[in-house]
Amino acid sequence: MIGRMADGARTLPELADEVEIISRVYERLYGVQRTDDWLVLKLHEEVGELTQAYLARSGRSRDRGPGVDEAFRAELADVLAQLLLVARRFDVDLEAEVDRKWFRWRHLVEPQDEAGVRA
Repeated sequence: MIGRMADGARTLPELADEVEIISRVYERLYGVQRTDDWLVLKLHEEVGELTQAYLARSGRSRDRGPGVDEAFRAELADVLAQLLLVARRFDVDLEAEVDRKWFRWRHLVEPQDEAGVRA
């Protein structure tokens, strides 16, 4: 399988590469120029759609019928994909940045913080 580790999962860089390919298809089919600002604005649009899906899922917007859980999952995927595209465009190593920004707090983790997190 293309872009998959031995267990079938993709690494973050592999996922970003696959998303880039599909985004190029989108550009070709719809004539959208994927400029720097378009990528960032598209991320903002997707976050707005995620918010809308969340509100529908939590019963705080007009009834959108069945499929609200599916819509919520789809919008999460859209936000992740668009975030990967922005990071790729601006040469941001997301794994390194999460390590730097989030995991610097790792020394403060206590057993109760990890309870129920890992399978």
